[in-house]
Amino acid sequence: MAEESRLTIRISPEKREALRDRAKAEGKNTTEILMEFIDQYLGLKQHSSPIEQRVTRLERIVEEKLGELVA
Repeated sequence: MAEESRLTIRISPEKREALRDRAKAEGKNTTEILMEFIDQYLGLKQHSSPIEQRVTRLERIVEEKLGELVA
């Protein structure tokens, strides 16, 4: 695995909770969201279109629901 380091930021509790809730709604965690933002900012990853984002979100929801049905 590639070497990684930790980054600490200051954020209000309200923003942290909103970020966590939004990430959860998208089937992600806050680290995944922040890594995507950083990659986009650095030009390492292109922004996906709103349709692509919705398809990805729907795929995660379907996978989650199928997992619940199997369990």
